[in-house]
Amino acid sequence: MACVDHRDHTDPVATLRIIVVEDEPLYLDLLVGAVVSRIAGTRVVGSFATAEEALAQAPSLRADVLLTDIDLGSGMSGPALGIEMRRTTSVRGVVLLSNLALPSVLTTLPADVRGGWSYLLKTSVTSVDQLGRAILQAAEGQVLIDDELVMGLVSAPNTPMDSLTPRQFEVLSRMARGSSNRRIAEDLHLTPRTIESVVSDIIENLGVRNDLDADGLNPRVVSVLMYLEHTVLRSRRDLGDGQARRA
Repeated sequence: MACVDHRDHTDPVATLRIIVVEDEPLYLDLLVGAVVSRIAGTRVVGSFATAEEALAQAPSLRADVLLTDIDLGSGMSGPALGIEMRRTTSVRGVVLLSNLALPSVLTTLPADVRGGWSYLLKTSVTSVDQLGRAILQAAEGQVLIDDELVMGLVSAPNTPMDSLTPRQFEVLSRMARGSSNRRIAEDLHLTPRTIESVVSDIIENLGVRNDLDADGLNPRVVSVLMYLEHTVLRSRRDLGDGQARRA
């Protein structure tokens, strides 16, 4: 099943063009009709049931962001589709949807496409605000993790996270949720200048370059990827221990 928008693609204002891939028909309809359609500044230009269909149509759709389930059945997986689209099409951001608590998958991506990914639990997608942030952050080359997952992540022992103070770790966790410095300052009742200083200290303490690294990633993205690499889930709650261990 495939649905492609063949209307005039000239937009009067900048609009993020979205491709949606989901192998469950009802969930695909929900994403397209009830969720993404409510996010200002976005438009679904194609929806597909398989990665192969999406990949075949993608060059003509000139999409900015791919929104895809991680598990697409017997064909190509969501991450594999995202990597291929990032390398061969106009897609510059990928939002992965999953029932599993496995955000560390973002740390295993090839170096040339490490930035511009978001990871959301399917149970969170009805939050238009969070999905909107995930789409925007991915399009801008940032990395965003589901709010619920971040709240369950704690520092693993004997890792670079040991170099951070509790305040710095808290700020880094909010960076992973896609919060801007201004938003973090408001949430923590601090000034934006204070948060800027904390972020600078995080980058320095983690030994991250203060400019673009060899792969063109900014220090904020590199810091968030390090956070994902060196944290573990404190509690799997209703996600299921067995599920959370499967790739």
